[in-house]
Amino acid sequence: MAALGDQILSLAAILEAVVLAPILLEFLIERRKRKHAVELSLEVLEVKAMEVNLAGLDELLFDIRDLIDRARTPQAYGELRLGNEILIAGPPLSGKKALAKRIAAEASFDKVVIVHNPRNVDALARARHIAMRSASEKVMLLLPRLDLIDDREDEELLAELDALIEATSELSHALVVGTTNKLVEGSEVDHLFGVTLTLPGTPVVMSPHQALQGDVHRMLAGVAEFYLDRALKAGYRLADISRDGFIARVLINVTNPAQIEDVVVLCQTSAIFRRRQASKSAGGKNDKNGELIISQDILELAMRRVVING
Repeated sequence: MAALGDQILSLAAILEAVVLAPILLEFLIERRKRKHAVELSLEVLEVKAMEVNLAGLDELLFDIRDLIDRARTPQAYGELRLGNEILIAGPPLSGKKALAKRIAAEASFDKVVIVHNPRNVDALARARHIAMRSASEKVMLLLPRLDLIDDREDEELLAELDALIEATSELSHALVVGTTNKLVEGSEVDHLFGVTLTLPGTPVVMSPHQALQGDVHRMLAGVAEFYLDRALKAGYRLADISRDGFIARVLINVTNPAQIEDVVVLCQTSAIFRRRQASKSAGGKNDKNGELIISQDILELAMRRVVING
């Protein structure tokens, strides 16, 4: 009887293996396909080996010197908590990826990780893993053609894209750069990136603007006062614009608190950069000497970077 029982158990095990074999085979095939798709979607470039041809965008490069300096020497901007994410918008073949690579070179990055298919959830997860594990190297994550992502995409994709930007944007050694062929106000891509660089000829799709309700306007005004007063207490000083004037200008275009924080922190970034430049011009070795001044032109620059048609 015991031998018969063992035979029955062996037969059951064989039958179970036969039934599960196709499922296991299908799982292994699918896993291999997904791994191959990730390999096709990701490209890792050594910055020193890149040859970047960039023509016609010298003015824009000059305009973003402060952002490049912050990426190159994050320790000089250490007290700021601006997310390290930049969206480059421009028509097809306008040099968006070349500009991103030039930023990586100018900011002394080590690697550029290009996610050729930002709609691949596994590729996004792998890119996030590379950035998180590369503390000894400066890494740019380049996400091209984000305009191909529809706001109606499945939640897993949008959640992974948000997690990628959220996790890496606070790393001092990482910079997330996305590109898009058009700007759509209020889209998922618009909300994910704190800084937008707009190339000439970029198609812009504006949402119908509605007047803010009184309570919303008061809430945004309180947020603007909070972030501006925090900057002023930290030693920044307004020039050629009053506190009330600064707040009023910000409230003309912003629609949410995150935009206000980004505007104020970008103003602080430009103020630190200009002080550093003034110190270098004067032959000084300590770029922490001198005033941190937020002027009208600095505010306007920050508004253009944060708010579409700002």
